[in-house]
Amino acid sequence: MKPTRTSKGWMREHVNDPWVKKAQAEGWRSRAAFKLIQIDEKDKLLRPGMTVVDLGATPGGWSQVAAKRVRTEPMRSAGTGGAKIEVLILVGLGKKRSERAE
Repeated sequence: MKPTRTSKGWMREHVNDPWVKKAQAEGWRSRAAFKLIQIDEKDKLLRPGMTVVDLGATPGGWSQVAAKRVRTEPMRSAGTGGAKIEVLILVGLGKKRSERAE
């Protein structure tokens, strides 16, 4: 399918977005990570040792922030560093698969 003028414009705007660039520079999966950081700094939602259930979707910026904020030990190169995160992945219509990352 050929990209439309609208999709080309969105992509150009997206790659030039300062929050997208900041997320990439800091290693976040998406710029949405900054929104959860902002919410958590204001409302103190996430605490070490909490179990977080992420019912979200790709690209996982919120899961990444949650894992960092609730972990109980230093992050390793892979995994969530002791954080318990339940990720519900929707597969097709009406089908679901649960994966647990520890």
